[in-house]
Amino acid sequence: MGSRNFDLGARDMKAAGRIALERGMCSFASIDTMADRWNRFVDFVREHYEIGRMERISLDVVVAYGAWLAEQVDEGLLAESTAQNYVSAVNRVLEIARGDKTLHVSPTRDCGIPKRVGVAIDNLAVSAEEHQAWLGIIDPRIALLLKLQRAFGLRFEESAKLDARAAWQQAHTGWLNVTDGTKGGRKRRVPIVRDEQLAAMEQAVEAQGDDRSLIFRRMSYEDFRQECYGQTVRHGIRFHRERHAYAQQRYRDLVGLDCPVASGIDHGRAHHTCLAKQLDISLDAAKELDDTARDQIALELGHNRREVSNAYLG
Repeated sequence: MGSRNFDLGARDMKAAGRIALERGMCSFASIDTMADRWNRFVDFVREHYEIGRMERISLDVVVAYGAWLAEQVDEGLLAESTAQNYVSAVNRVLEIARGDKTLHVSPTRDCGIPKRVGVAIDNLAVSAEEHQAWLGIIDPRIALLLKLQRAFGLRFEESAKLDARAAWQQAHTGWLNVTDGTKGGRKRRVPIVRDEQLAAMEQAVEAQGDDRSLIFRRMSYEDFRQECYGQTVRHGIRFHRERHAYAQQRYRDLVGLDCPVASGIDHGRAHHTCLAKQLDISLDAAKELDDTARDQIALELGHNRREVSNAYLG
């Protein structure tokens, strides 16, 4: 192998990426934009993987970056289109630098970045087996965040900032009040309907101790978030997949059957027909049941739009 960064004439990955874009693209405006997006990726791989040259970037690193962006979309920190553009820039730079598409990834299919409006085709929910495997390889406090997210459909920030002691004291009402870290400051209630939810909450109370939340007293939220994501990225863990699992479990609770993306049945009439047959109800009743469940799940996830439920349920 010749000099580092595929002989692009720069030892720094940011500079090498810009050189690649200048060789492979015509519009200087596009080059500036793409270079800025590439630089974000370089910062990510330096922080999480300590990679300093393009040759060491592998497919799983690019997918991990896309999954990290997907988490930010789910938390409301990044627009879907922006996240997709960031991944596309990485694809383009690496394609030019390598001379092939070996590391090309799909922002939606491979990384889990949702389309602006769309119906899920791929099932992103974490299976029970994979969830248990994650719990065994991660820091215990981060494992608790995963449990809370799966049990209540919480975003990362919501689970980190949850006051488990207060939540436990209110559990007799049958609801978890989600107030801190919500998207747009919109408070919501999540029903407590399964023993697993109470178990996760009780474990969180014990871990929280005298702290106000699961964030260590000595740490800011930003530092805690960085530490958590540093670990999960290295292990290929994606927090938002737990929310997908919650949404699908709630659909089974409310409807009695799997949602389309879990059952493999097409969204819409095909699914309604299956519901009608399996539940022995009319097609109109099946559609109404499906719509009602999607609306309820949207509320519980804090989105309030059925279109977003479609991205979780298919």
